[in-house]
Amino acid sequence: MGLNLLRILSNILLDDGSFVLGCVEFDRIIRSIRKECKPDLNMERDFMVPAGIDLHVHIRGAQLSYKEDVRSFSMEAARGGIGLAIDMPNTEPYINNREKIISRLEELKNSRIDYALYSGYPEEYVEDLPIAGYKLFPQDLERNLEPLINSKKLKILHPESPISLKEDRRLRNLWEEYFGIREMYGHVHITHITSKYGVELSKRMGFTTDVTPHHMLISRERTCIEKVNPPYRGEIERRLLNLALFEVDAIASDHAPHAKFEKNMPFSLCPPGVPLVSFTLPFVFSMAIRDIISFKRAMELVSENPSKILGINMGTIRVGNRANITILSREEWRYSTAFSKATTTPIDGYKLYVKPVLTIVEGKVVFDQENVYPIQGVNPFAESERFQ
Repeated sequence: MGLNLLRILSNILLDDGSFVLGCVEFDRIIRSIRKECKPDLNMERDFMVPAGIDLHVHIRGAQLSYKEDVRSFSMEAARGGIGLAIDMPNTEPYINNREKIISRLEELKNSRIDYALYSGYPEEYVEDLPIAGYKLFPQDLERNLEPLINSKKLKILHPESPISLKEDRRLRNLWEEYFGIREMYGHVHITHITSKYGVELSKRMGFTTDVTPHHMLISRERTCIEKVNPPYRGEIERRLLNLALFEVDAIASDHAPHAKFEKNMPFSLCPPGVPLVSFTLPFVFSMAIRDIISFKRAMELVSENPSKILGINMGTIRVGNRANITILSREEWRYSTAFSKATTTPIDGYKLYVKPVLTIVEGKVVFDQENVYPIQGVNPFAESERFQ
């Protein structure tokens, strides 16, 4: 299939959560939404949604390319209907100064979807660089946060106490998550919250929030395959966390792949992390198909709210927005990765009820059924890429 589609006929998920059979016309941005047209592609049996925005991923690459690289990550993300992913700085080398940020952004240009980057707690002034914001880890709560709090850029927090890093995993308690949340103020996003009360506390403090699919689905670690940070909190907290689906702002994958030999290590030595970037969007829209949530809510969780949190013009199918679009078919299938270097996940075989069949990024087809095309994504925080 060519890469210059201009018109697609499909059932379009609109801003208000309703569907309309119509035609979307686009180049790099959406130019019009019409009831009728002569389409380049007729997908009226399927439905069109905004491509997903994943607020929290670990792309790897650089010295960790044996786990995952930019190419394999972005192919897997496109297969899951994701159009933009924001990379965390805790890689090798750790991203926290001008030189490392510039080098990392250059590496991310190999991405086949749109990309962005958080800096770690910076060693120097980096506010003028095209980053999405700053990632704060538990150990950063012991630093002077005032310079970052005053920044207009997003601060995204891993909300555990620094004590957590010094304890046995089995002793990492929920109060430490609440401690981390209470330490923050300003323009803050709390990521991978593991409890319903953590979501409620964050919202009361005026923060935006996300949870992960694996914390919604898994209650405890049985093997290294499930091992993750922050840890699971047990079956009662898992069920309560699912109730927070109606309060949380977003769902993020926290995609964190590791090599097979690493996950085969003894439990005390194997690294934490699960690779689920292609699972999130079909998981959320499968809940909509099953009437657990509305289609409007599904869109809010995976695209509309992440776009608002980041302050970019994506996230809904609207004239003037970037043409990042996913076509979903109503199809039952069992989840597994396809392009990631991480071939095993803790939810392999999970039944899903929708499947991405077409992913469009910057107006170009990047994924079509089982094929990924070599387009180049952009950084929406770069001045040269800001347009209407």
